[in-house]
Amino acid sequence: MRIEYINPFIEATFEILSEILKTDQIKRGDLFLKKGTSPTHSVSIIVGVTGPANGRVIIDMDETTAIKVVSIMTSSEINSISQLGDYEKSALSELGNMITGNAITRLYKKGFTFVLTPPTVIIGKDYEIDTPQIETLVVPVISPIGQIDINIALKES
Repeated sequence: MRIEYINPFIEATFEILSEILKTDQIKRGDLFLKKGTSPTHSVSIIVGVTGPANGRVIIDMDETTAIKVVSIMTSSEINSISQLGDYEKSALSELGNMITGNAITRLYKKGFTFVLTPPTVIIGKDYEIDTPQIETLVVPVISPIGQIDINIALKES
């Protein structure tokens, strides 16, 4: 996986989360590689990526962090993951759109043309995404409301 593909996603995540959370207290945790693309938390936003490299980006967080993100984005008080209706889930989709759209724009400015699929929001545990032979770079992003992991799994075409 080329670093030119990775950095725009990290930069976009920091920019978008800083805007949404209205803070500059966002830090990057230690990066790590894992086999496959299955998320580790219970709320995931999955966006497919095609172009010079193909794969997916998964924005992965626990329920508590997701509730806080949705509460901020919708200006409403959400206390439980079971309270998420279509409107609140669309806010999570929009988070995926904002981060990946920003990253794709950065990549385009560097001469790379990628296409995104619409985000898919998955809430729950114990599911698997089968993408053989693609390693995933996990970028933990630590914010005042919790950790959000950006899983970048791209393989050059």
